[in-house]
Amino acid sequence: MKITTVDVTRYAQQGAGNPEILVVDVVTDDGIEGRGYQMMHGIPGQYAAALLTERLAPCVIGADPWLTSLLWERMYQALPRRGGDGLARGSIAAIDTALWDIKARQAGVPLSSLFGGRREQVPTYANCAHHLPPDKLAEKALEYVAKGHRALKIRGSATYVTLAEASARVQAVREAVGAGIRLMVDVNGTWDVDTAIQQLKAWERYDVYWLEEPVPPHDIPGYARVRARAGRTYIVGGEQHAGLTEFRALIDANAVDILQPNAAVTGGITDWLRIHALATERGIPLSPWNLQAVHIQMAVGLPNVQWIEYFMPDNPLLAFKSRLFSGPVLEEETRDDGVYLKAPDGPGLGLTLDAAFAAQHRVD
Repeated sequence: MKITTVDVTRYAQQGAGNPEILVVDVVTDDGIEGRGYQMMHGIPGQYAAALLTERLAPCVIGADPWLTSLLWERMYQALPRRGGDGLARGSIAAIDTALWDIKARQAGVPLSSLFGGRREQVPTYANCAHHLPPDKLAEKALEYVAKGHRALKIRGSATYVTLAEASARVQAVREAVGAGIRLMVDVNGTWDVDTAIQQLKAWERYDVYWLEEPVPPHDIPGYARVRARAGRTYIVGGEQHAGLTEFRALIDANAVDILQPNAAVTGGITDWLRIHALATERGIPLSPWNLQAVHIQMAVGLPNVQWIEYFMPDNPLLAFKSRLFSGPVLEEETRDDGVYLKAPDGPGLGLTLDAAFAAQHRVD
């Protein structure tokens, strides 16, 4: 089996904050196709499309799609002088994901089966990062709790709210949901070390389960200083980090309790698996951010994924992507300790476009 074409299609929706999505379809001479995608936040998709078609596609056309490690290195080296980092990682990830999809489709199994493990349900926490006034955010959190969620995450980024407003959100949500719900707070790397430490002290009464990305991703010593003074709160991070070297640095510095590698940021499933192997060897659990249709496959097939972040249909953060992709459809199972997602059984990843919606939003 050989790769014959790499097709890139752009989709966009008008409105502030909506990302452009590039869907990448890799076609083989056996007629088996694999699909991946790349989300562009604030950058025109034409740049990634040119990178994909002009520099990365030639690296894989004519090759055996099963050789994912070889092809990953070939794509990464196609842009010299560290050109394979940054924006290119997301483009590499889109093709790499499609290659793994091909492998699973040819085998006729869910992608998770290629990793050698199987669990039937995956625990989730609900993304409740709605930008709402504290009282309205508390109401939204209560809606999620009423649906069975026992863990949820809100946002307190300095990009959007002041420290006082972040604290008001934490207080309002905790008072609304009560003591039995795990409450996570994400600040997207927008604080400095002192701010993070002082806020953690101020929030001790609210029993924050974890603080996510307390400082910018490059400040790994800062991560370690915050974690050393975090008390009962876990420090987690990694969604903006890429590559084995950066994640090894986080682990070696004792900077995080839980790692959050994102396959779209670090360069696809191939690179994500390297990070998983290192973290597992060091005893650090993983909780990947976003891409729930992809990451659930790793969570089902690998032993060291603690959570899947679950985005509800009413969440505006990824509303465009949720409407563009009609599949896979993830099934819930509610237990006393929270909402779980059932293991997908279809072949490959099952990334299916809503044909009518896609046609309306295709960028020619």
